Amino acid sequence: MSSVSALQLVLLAGLGFALAAGLVVSAAAPAALARVAPWDPERRHRALLLLALSPPALGGVGLLAALLPSLLAVGWPAHDHCLAHHGHVHLCFLHPPTQVASPTSWLLLALAAAWLATRSVVALAGLARANRLARRLLDFQRIDARLGARVLPTATPLCLLVGLVRPKVVLSEGLLSQVSSEDLDVMLHHERAHAVRRDTPVRLLATAATAFVWRPVRTRLLRELSLAAEQSCDEAAGRAVGDRLRVAEVLLRVERLLQTPADGLARVTASFGGDLSARVESLLEEPRPPGTLMRPLALVVLAALALLTASDPLHHATESLLGALTH
Repeated sequence: MSSVSALQLVLLAGLGFALAAGLVVSAAAPAALARVAPWDPERRHRALLLLALSPPALGGVGLLAALLPSLLAVGWPAHDHCLAHHGHVHLCFLHPPTQVASPTSWLLLALAAAWLATRSVVALAGLARANRLARRLLDFQRIDARLGARVLPTATPLCLLVGLVRPKVVLSEGLLSQVSSEDLDVMLHHERAHAVRRDTPVRLLATAATAFVWRPVRTRLLRELSLAAEQSCDEAAGRAVGDRLRVAEVLLRVERLLQTPADGLARVTASFGGDLSARVESLLEEPRPPGTLMRPLALVVLAALALLTASDPLHHATESLLGALTH
């Protein structure tokens, strides 16, 4: 029965490492957020994205490290250590478990599968609904080649970037009738920066990757990631028009004018408005010097190497914990 039981053990181990990685990131995130707060927006955004993507990365490396002795034993039987110790379940492809697992382990897997399936269905349904709304919205557009944008025949002021794969800048006639061409130029540069950076799919990826992070920490991390993206696009617009203060002035003028996208549409859009005070304050300060992510990347690589180096004790500890769960 081994193949089913071996797969069950791997799934249980994967669930455990996913939860552990989520706890580690939940504990480390507050200090990391404080550390990157003074950084320039682009560097801060990259660092926060790295932090958001680290739970699945660390969980995957941890699972690989726990499986490494078994994987090595498949190619090099001399590395097989299962016969050297007895008394607990083996996370091994050469010596899979021979006993039926306990109902507790099946219950844990069933609950985890139900939770993941529910979250996935809700997320995919929301994404599909947002795509339908976006397509319906774009059905009424006209293309303005001069602006390089789609224009909607509505009096509601709108300035959005709509779409995931091929995002499009969408304006409304109500907005065009109420803002100057100079202000509109700043807004267009901001939205095009979102398109170049792929901020909408990046936001979705970060949301999925932080599924196992403690909710208050996750909410704060995603909010800071979104703010860093907005500030990065503000800086890009400032460089394009040659004046960062002009971007701040436009933000103050149009913030109350613009309508935010409906909740159902927000998943596939980026809006010019939002986070007004933090964005204006950032633009009024002196530009922060750019930097690299050498130190955060080095920490991630060192953590991965530490897990792989400790593969033998990690493998044994994982087997012991699995044995407690499955018997």
